[in-house]
Amino acid sequence: MNLYKGVRIFIVIFISITYLQASNPKQVKEILDVGSQMSNIRNMLETYALIATHVQFQDPKKRLKSSIKEYENLLNYLEQNFGNDKDIKKTLEASHKAWEPVKRSLLTALKNNDKKRMMDEGLFIHSNIRTVIKELESIKGILLKKYNIKNEELLNASIEIQASSQRLSAHYAMKMWGLPDKTIDDHWNRGVEIYTKSIKILKASPFYKDAKFKKLLDDTETQLNYFKTIIKFNKKFVPALVHKKAQRVYGDGQEITKMILKRESK
Repeated sequence: MNLYKGVRIFIVIFISITYLQASNPKQVKEILDVGSQMSNIRNMLETYALIATHVQFQDPKKRLKSSIKEYENLLNYLEQNFGNDKDIKKTLEASHKAWEPVKRSLLTALKNNDKKRMMDEGLFIHSNIRTVIKELESIKGILLKKYNIKNEELLNASIEIQASSQRLSAHYAMKMWGLPDKTIDDHWNRGVEIYTKSIKILKASPFYKDAKFKKLLDDTETQLNYFKTIIKFNKKFVPALVHKKAQRVYGDGQEITKMILKRESK
């Protein structure tokens, strides 16, 4: 082997190792996936409400089935890869217990149900889906500690922005539906509070000096202001537009999370 060829091989190996260390693809994917499902679970609630109100935007029945599959794929992945971790195993057991009755109620949206039945199921889902989200939050916390994430507060903030956008779109849909649940306004206000606090945390971070990061975060704030305005108009609802805005925030938040995780491993 000549010297030039030997140097080339060394460079390729060095770059490959550096890339793997910098990206930590397995850890990044796991944290992103758990964060995504915290948003996805809330999105199921929105989708159920849209089906109940006969909003056909982007085929909500198809989206609901896809969302259920996504969440269960995550549970299967965690069981296969963390079956020996007692903390995650315990949380997964609680997740299954909380999920099964919620799933059964969600699936009733795929049938021809009368208005009262869907209202009853909607009230049950809204009341019980929080337990499913709570277990996801526990898994997220375990993974952040397991991988010794230094920027844990920033990652939490970026994930919460994503989840809060879905919380707001879900509660907007329930308000449009007229679901007789007195906690809807409280949950909306709580979502706005968490969203606002998360933006503040990220604005105070060194990441905000990065032009791309700033542009993404500023856009999430623009959309938050939209949500705070649109909720005041109770006579004319625009669920498709609110959904699009929430998905835009979700995309921004995903990019912000990736940027934080990328810096984490350097």
